[in-house]
Amino acid sequence: MKILDIKHSELRTITHFLIEKKILFHPTISPNGILDISGYSGKEITVILDRNILVRFLRLVENGELKDNESLKIVSSLILWGMFNGIAFNAGLALAEYSSFHKENAKANLENNLFQEIFRQYEPQIWLDLAIGKRVSLPKIKLATIKHNNFLVEDGHFKMHYLEMLKLSNLFYDNSKKITEKFGNFFNWVRENILICRYTTIFSAFLLGGKSKLFKKENMEFEEIDKVCKNAAWDLTYLSFWSTLYSKEENEIFLFATLDKELKDLFIATHVRPESIFNEIFGKSIGQEITSMLSEKYLPRKMPKIDIQKLDNLIYKEKKELNNLFKK
Repeated sequence: MKILDIKHSELRTITHFLIEKKILFHPTISPNGILDISGYSGKEITVILDRNILVRFLRLVENGELKDNESLKIVSSLILWGMFNGIAFNAGLALAEYSSFHKENAKANLENNLFQEIFRQYEPQIWLDLAIGKRVSLPKIKLATIKHNNFLVEDGHFKMHYLEMLKLSNLFYDNSKKITEKFGNFFNWVRENILICRYTTIFSAFLLGGKSKLFKKENMEFEEIDKVCKNAAWDLTYLSFWSTLYSKEENEIFLFATLDKELKDLFIATHVRPESIFNEIFGKSIGQEITSMLSEKYLPRKMPKIDIQKLDNLIYKEKKELNNLFKK
């Protein structure tokens, strides 16, 4: 058993810091990033880490320090808070994203082994001292052996969201359609081909309404757009895969941790104000027209049959159309 000597005031300060930064999310416990787990005593809690937080974990233990003091405080506070409350951390999706990016397993396996050692090699006191500023560095992790796992898996969640992003990109760059036509096209296409994802539905409003940073860069080439689509697809994969866990919670609670502002905004809009997001972005008249189309196209519906081969075929089709659009 690891012993930690911590003052109540120190724990309160660390907890309030994490709440202030709005790092931890859950549809009912923390829909707007303001966490309250006081009513969940006795239940197991797991925090699913986004890639942007995992990277900070690993940089710290690999280098022994972080140049950014706020990142250092966020990482150390989060780990200390988790240790104190008996909360587990899961980096599986972040490692799968990394494997997908590099098209191999070796780098993700190294990261996974480093990540696992964080909770074996360090005492809680180190994280407390880092969190309250008593120290600014820690000993680097030493790996004796590397255990191997397979993280190179692009499952149906990722493929579906990659496909959605390609379709939305085609609509974003198609200047021949009015905004209501674009949404009508997208809603029809989703209805006929894939599962409905509420996160993608809300994200489509951000993207087609010009409120997303994804396509802000001018004169982007097809290859750049494709890369952006894959990155955004992973963001949506985090949320949709996590939703399969939190929708069936009984004795275990699944939180999600991220530092990505756009991902936070998407989650909050989806769970706090989904009924008004189209009005906010497009104005009442157009917003209500889009919302009416959404209800008409999506409910009721017959679930389409989906398999990996169908997703691959649709991805090929949308990539070809997007590439042709850029050639014009």
